[in-house]
Amino acid sequence: MTLASPLPLLVAGVALALATAACDRVATGELQPGFSTVTDLRTKMGEPRVVYREPGREIWVYPLGPEGTKTYFMTVTPDGKLQTIDQVLSEANFARIQPGMSREAVEAIIGPHGREQRFAMTPNEVTFKYRFLRSNEPIFFDVTYTLPDGRVKATGYDEVTGKVDSGR
Repeated sequence: MTLASPLPLLVAGVALALATAACDRVATGELQPGFSTVTDLRTKMGEPRVVYREPGREIWVYPLGPEGTKTYFMTVTPDGKLQTIDQVLSEANFARIQPGMSREAVEAIIGPHGREQRFAMTPNEVTFKYRFLRSNEPIFFDVTYTLPDGRVKATGYDEVTGKVDSGR
């Protein structure tokens, strides 16, 4: 009698564990406003990247991956309940970003950026890139800031395969 090697089962188990850990807990319905708690958030999502404290609530920010296509703002009540879940990388939120806004004001709308881009010919500018899905295709929303004041100069879109600048 020949025994099967346990290696394939071990590899499959590790792959499943990694896939589960990287999973979008919001999309799978594991977190529910009105029912989930801060303990659930920490257990399923880990520590938030940023916490905005406002009167009567906190907003916990969870960008998915270093260049994930979703960033969740999760509103938590003073009693530790999850109140709302908002996926903030959206065309509607991008339209709210206007020239003259501060970096802090931008991040309060769409969260932290995934990538930073600088060019030698424009040393007084930096572009923060936000990867998201448009019609199920990855694309970047770009926010260019002037330095050192950190104010929005322009916004635009940059396809993963080529440049599509809105010119605003």
